[in-house]
Amino acid sequence: MFMSLSRVVARRVTSTGLVWASVSARRVVPVLSARAFSGSAFVLAPTTAKTKKAPAAKKAAATKKSTAGSKKSTATAAKKKKAPAKAKAKAKKPAAAAKKKKKVVVKKSKKKQMTPEEREKAKLRYLKMLSLWRMPRCRPATPWSLYVANNFPAGNDETSTAKFNRLFAEYSKSTAAEMEAFKAQTEANEIYNKKELEKWIKSYPVEVVYLANIARRRLVRILKRGAKFIPDDRQPKRPRNAMASFLATQLAGKKGAGDRQTDIFKSAVEKWKAMSDAEKKPYHDQAKAESERCKGRHEKYTQSAIRYWENNMPKRRPTVPRTRADLIKAKAKAKTTNA
Repeated sequence: MFMSLSRVVARRVTSTGLVWASVSARRVVPVLSARAFSGSAFVLAPTTAKTKKAPAAKKAAATKKSTAGSKKSTATAAKKKKAPAKAKAKAKKPAAAAKKKKKVVVKKSKKKQMTPEEREKAKLRYLKMLSLWRMPRCRPATPWSLYVANNFPAGNDETSTAKFNRLFAEYSKSTAAEMEAFKAQTEANEIYNKKELEKWIKSYPVEVVYLANIARRRLVRILKRGAKFIPDDRQPKRPRNAMASFLATQLAGKKGAGDRQTDIFKSAVEKWKAMSDAEKKPYHDQAKAESERCKGRHEKYTQSAIRYWENNMPKRRPTVPRTRADLIKAKAKAKTTNA
């Protein structure tokens, strides 16, 4: 009965106005007509459509779950991508720690202004260092010095002058055989001293020995004391002036003659003074050529020696050398204290 009524209604509806309707419309109309004429609760209940649409809701939930899953996956992927950034940040931490370990720059204190006396002492110390004041220790080279070195008493209440007087009295009483033994020993000591001195000189560069002799000359002028110069055959000879070259030619062939050297020298000087400018010209030209050849040698040797001392500063600071007047005062003071 139900199916027949629905068919009748469908036919009536389609004949009036749904002939040209779409296929989807034709499918929906029988369902609507069935709802209108049906007495069953299943057909009239509006919830049946909702139950049929439940799968769509499930799909939406599934899509939500899928979107949530995709969001989680993207979040995890983003976290994984961000992981290297954290590693980079961790790698940067040591650099930050290294920056913290920067040394604190200490401000250099200003140099104290030296007084003139302190400046003079510093100058003397520097000249003493340049002069190579520590020469090798020599053995006694004379019989008297050998006797004193072997017999000088130590730890007595006698003064040094009394000791020397007593030693000299004993030395003067030495026999001829003892004196011969002293001479033989001193000759051997002299040979040893020459070898040691030559070895010590050759241990320094030529420029250092050159500057050492210059420093010794300056100390002689300042302290007014005598000083030994270092004999070095490697040292360059100074250029001669015109008069010196003339005197060298005059004195060269007259060595060993009967006249004294002082008389020969005086006569050569007088002869030089009596010469004209034309006669002196060859000697002046020779002196000028020698000075041009040696030009800049002093500066070159000096700079090389200073560089040597910058790299080889002595561990022990040299003491201030005393002047002749200071030595005389010290001797006088020692005499008064001993008296």
